[in-house]
Amino acid sequence: MDMKNILLLIGLMFSNPVFPDFGIQFISAFIIGLLLPKIIINPINQIVLKIPGVKKFEKILSKNERIKTIIPRILAGYFFTYLIGGICLLLVYFL
Repeated sequence: MDMKNILLLIGLMFSNPVFPDFGIQFISAFIIGLLLPKIIINPINQIVLKIPGVKKFEKILSKNERIKTIIPRILAGYFFTYLIGGICLLLVYFL
């Protein structure tokens, strides 16, 4: 496999908004979210919470304190996985 095929594979696995891969993408988003500092998570969370469905989802699940702290981290992780996927697809396009 050459670099272009690997980048295409990563790009398609991480940037498919219609059929998200809840295995690898979720684990990657979870790990990235846990590694990110709070300074990065808060602005991303404020942007993502402007989406009505996400705000309702967080409100329903925010009764538990652990879930209330982990949801913004997972959402920030998803933001970065989509960003990584988009960058990989752009690199494939320009290679």
